[in-house]
Amino acid sequence: MQSAAASPSQTKGAMLPALAVAGFALVGGGAALNMPPATGEMGVVFAPWTGQSEALGAIVAAGGYVVDSGRFSNVMIAYGADPGFAARIRAEGAWLVLAATGLCAPAE
Repeated sequence: MQSAAASPSQTKGAMLPALAVAGFALVGGGAALNMPPATGEMGVVFAPWTGQSEALGAIVAAGGYVVDSGRFSNVMIAYGADPGFAARIRAEGAWLVLAATGLCAPAE
């Protein structure tokens, strides 16, 4: 008589969809907890191949001010003085706009 137990490779394959959903939930939940404020300092992440001068130009073109740069050339801390800044910086090519407090700056 043969056992009906699944092989280890079949078990791992069955877990992949659940792991993918869990991964997306963690990333989405983390981003939701760090939504950018309407105005103020924001962490702005551009595509990895974006240079610092391009990122700076995009922030200025969107009507913001550069506060600081990140460790990587595509990560900047920007100040948006009006509520439309986050939408404009995304239109300029930013992949992600997050609250700077807690992520990029000391927690208040």
